[in-house]
Formats: sequence, C-alpha cells, structure tokens
Amino acid sequence: MKKKTTLLLLGIIGLTLLLTSCLEGGSRNYDENYVVYLAMDNTSGRIYGRTISGRLITSAGMQLMTPGSFQFLRYSWTEEYGYTTIENSLQADNVTIVGDPIQISRVPLRMNQQPPQVETPLKFVGVDSPVYAEDKVYLGDHWLFQYACEIKKGQTASVNFYNVEDEEASENDITIVIDLTISGVPDAGASTTTKTDIIALDMSQLRATYEGTSATTTKDLKITFQYYMKGQDQRIDSQVYRMKVKGN
Repeated sequence: MKKKTTLLLLGIIGLTLLLTSCLEGGSRNYDENYVVYLAMDNTSGRIYGRTISGRLITSAGMQLMTPGSFQFLRYSWTEEYGYTTIENSLQADNVTIVGDPIQISRVPLRMNQQPPQVETPLKFVGVDSPVYAEDKVYLGDHWLFQYACEIKKGQTASVNFYNVEDEEASENDITIVIDLTISGVPDAGASTTTKTDIIALDMSQLRATYEGTSATTTKDLKITFQYYMKGQDQRIDSQVYRMKVKGN
C-alpha cells in the first residue's frame, strides 16, 4: 500500500494521519486515535474497521456501526485480546474502544457542476493534503481532508467539492480540477469562531468516468484542488495528486 501522510491542523483530530502497510516490529500492543473506515465481512456479516494506520480491527461495539461510514475512534489492543478471522483469511485485532465515536461526514463529488457564485465567498484558514489509499477498496474510494475555516458564531457551514474542469490531452494524460467551497449564511453581527473538521470525499464517480477495462494496464488522473484561502483574493491551487485507474 502506498504511503500518504498529512500534518493535521489543531482540532478534534490533532494527529498525523498515516496510511501504510508497514507496521513496526516488536511488541504489537497499541493505543491509537485514528479515523477508521467501517466495512462488512461478506461471509460472516461481521463489521470491522480499516484504520488510517493500516490495521484491521473489530470489536463488539463496532457491530452497531454502519458499514461504509467513517468514525474517529480511540482504540487499544494487547495480545491477550486476540484476533477474529475476516474475509476468510485475514486477521482483525479484537480492540477495546475508549470513549464515544465521532462520525466523519461524507460528501459526493459534484460532477459537471459549477459552484454557486457568491459576492463574498467564505475562505479557508487551512486545508491539509488529502489522505487516501491507492487501492480503491481500502477506504471505499474516499479521500479524507482536514480543514479549518472561520465562520460566524452559531452559523452552519458546509464544505462541497465540484468537478469544474477536465482536460484530456490524450487517453493517458487527463487533468482534473476540483473546486473546494464553503457555503453558509453570513451574519455580520456575530463574532467569528474557527471550525476545524475532517470530511470524506467520495471519488468513485470520477473513477467510473475515466476507468477503462484493462486488467494489466493503468493510467493516472492528475487532480488539482482549488479554493479560497484567508488573505488571498483569488483561488489558490493545491499540488497535483494522482488517482490510478484501469487503462483502456
């Protein structure tokens, strides 16, 4: 599994997210706070989690959670807790969950739509690099973003993603531009507060649009995110990220 790291902003997460299949040697006892993607074992119906740290975990409490959702969890494991076999041959650690889960919001990528035009757009204070797996299965083809924005106290604001531009120079040279926006109702009379959160973007529709049927070849989609940042008058562009899809 390809490694992706991101330094998170201060907020409910406050950690470095790490997606890797390489776990440290020695004692495997651990106590972690990470985002977890919930999946279901199709054979047994058991709910288990795929963690951002690259672990497979399960617990009695997870059986009440919804497959396909993302939860921010604190969980611990020692060797005496043992394992549960899932997906016929994989081992999931039997963990203990500490505290209450925090559900992570999921949003679709709005294909072929332009973001709403507003006179004074809300701006981000910070946007971290996305965390995602090259394997579309591990995180359900979602990319995780942590962001911070300033909103008026009591105001509700939502983050959305719009696929605003595609450029296909050739079948193997495709550039995608995605607009990241905050929407809300300004309230000039209220004081400002900073909201820090994490959101899961469903990229499956984008993959389906460009993915071929080859079992042996792949191609990369070059993806740039653009958004308004505090102190900037124009949208800024992120670095280029790559989504690997099947070739034609």
